[in-house]
Amino acid sequence: MRYAVAHGRRSGRGGAALLGAQAVGALRSAGHDVVEVAASSLAEARYRCAAAVADGVDVLAVAGGDGVVSLATDLCAGTGTAVGILPAGTGNDNARSLGIASGPAALAALLQGGRRTVDTLHVVELDRHVLGSVNAGLDARIAHRATLLPRRLGSWSYTVAALVEIARLRWTPPLRYTLTTTVPDGRVTTEELDALVVVPANMPYLGGGLHLAPGADPGDGLLDLVVVRPVTPARALVLLRAVRAGRHTAMPEVEVRRATRVRVEGPADVLAHGDGEALAPLPLTVQVANANLQVIVPALA
Repeated sequence: MRYAVAHGRRSGRGGAALLGAQAVGALRSAGHDVVEVAASSLAEARYRCAAAVADGVDVLAVAGGDGVVSLATDLCAGTGTAVGILPAGTGNDNARSLGIASGPAALAALLQGGRRTVDTLHVVELDRHVLGSVNAGLDARIAHRATLLPRRLGSWSYTVAALVEIARLRWTPPLRYTLTTTVPDGRVTTEELDALVVVPANMPYLGGGLHLAPGADPGDGLLDLVVVRPVTPARALVLLRAVRAGRHTAMPEVEVRRATRVRVEGPADVLAHGDGEALAPLPLTVQVANANLQVIVPALA
C-alpha cells in the first residue's frame, strides 16, 4: 500500500516528530511505499498532504493533535484516501473518540487496523470538513484561550482555560443565539435563545477529554447539537465536573438535539473553532456529510 505520513516538527512538544518517524520506519519495514511529510507549519503540511492525496495515496497518516487530524479530514473527505491518526497533540479528542490509543498502540492500529467509514461536519460557508466538533460559544472562547497557554500543560490547558472563562461569567452578559435546525424528518425550526455553550458534535469528546456529546455516533448520519443554557460560575463548575464524566445530559441546563444541519447565528465576537482550530466568526452553517470519510481504527479483538 501507499502511505503518506505527516507530522509537525513541533506538535506535541516534539512527540509528533518521533511518532511520525517511528511510523515511517514500521511501515517501510512491513513493505509499504511511504512518503514522509515533515512540515514546519499547518500551511506547509496542507500543501504537501494535498499533493499526496491528489496523487492517490491509500492512507494519509498524521501524527499530532486534533488540528492536523482536522486538516487530514478536510483533504481526504470524499476521496478514496483514508486518514490514519497517530495521536501526539494536546487534546487528541478524535483519537480518543475512535478508540485509538497513543504510543505503540497507535502504530499497531495503523499497521493492523481496518477502515471505518464515518461522517464529517461540513462547514458550508468555508466549504471545510471537520471531524469532531464545531465550538460556537463559551467553548470556542475556551478553545482559543487554551492555545495561548504554555504547551507543557498538555490536555490540562483546556481545564485551565475553562476555569478562567468560567470566572469571567460574573462580568459578561449572556450570549444570544438564533439556531435554525433541520431535524432528520426534514422539519426546520428557528429559535432565539441565550446559551453558554453551542456545539454541533460528530464525536463524543472534545476539549482535552470532555465527554460533551456522549451519545454522538460518527456513523449515524446525524450531528448532536449540545446546548447549555446560561448558569452561574458556581453551577458552571458543577457542569464541568459532570461533563468530564459524561453525566451532564440529564441536567436541566443541558439540551442535546439530533439534527442533520444547523445554522448558528450569535455574537460577532465569538470566533468559532473546529477541532480546536480557529474557523471564522459567526454565523456559520454546519451540516452532516454522510459517510464521506474513511479512518483507520484498531482491529477488533
